Amino acid sequence: MLRLSSVLPALAVGCALMLHPVASDAQRSMQAPPRFEITPLGGFQWGGSFDTDAFATVPAGQLEEESSFSWGVILSYLTPENSAVELIYLRQSTDIRFDPNAGETQGLGGFANNYIQLGGRWQLPVELAVHPFITASLGINVLDPEADLNTSTRFAWGLGGGFKYTFPDQRVGLRLDLKWLTTPVPSGDYGQWCDFWGCFVTEGTAWVNQGQATAGLVFAF
Repeated sequence: MLRLSSVLPALAVGCALMLHPVASDAQRSMQAPPRFEITPLGGFQWGGSFDTDAFATVPAGQLEEESSFSWGVILSYLTPENSAVELIYLRQSTDIRFDPNAGETQGLGGFANNYIQLGGRWQLPVELAVHPFITASLGINVLDPEADLNTSTRFAWGLGGGFKYTFPDQRVGLRLDLKWLTTPVPSGDYGQWCDFWGCFVTEGTAWVNQGQATAGLVFAF
């Protein structure tokens, strides 16, 4: 004959074993979703040419940046609407050359673009395992030549899109980006006009455009 004192401990152990997975699942479901992401990335950057025809002190031709590897990091603050506010740093170390209209191409040494941007990421409402998104950002580009020339800081912006895949634990993922980056710089062209207040001279603007394709590893926390 079974005694109640011997059955109760066994029932208690069995119930504890049965309830343990349920409790673990409940704890996981109660964990707060990630609010931040940090994404180190690397890829390929191309473009970045500048005509010198309008400069009186420089021969007519074109300054061109060599296509090269680029890297950076993105810090993202996630919002409930499947979007994010992002602080972006991108760097490209490359060489610059001068291609004159007459004569041979000349290498001018090392050069770097340093994009520091604040922008947003908007996830598209598409039910896929890989989530497509679009991006836009504003900020600066620090133009940094290696030669004995001054560093120049210019306003810049970027537009792009890509895809993001998050692993089931929601803490690690993969991200692919394709960006268009542009930096307005003085063109060397000057215009003049006069009115009641006097005569004025302004310098025109040229657009240095670059493309960038990168892949990154996303860490959410």
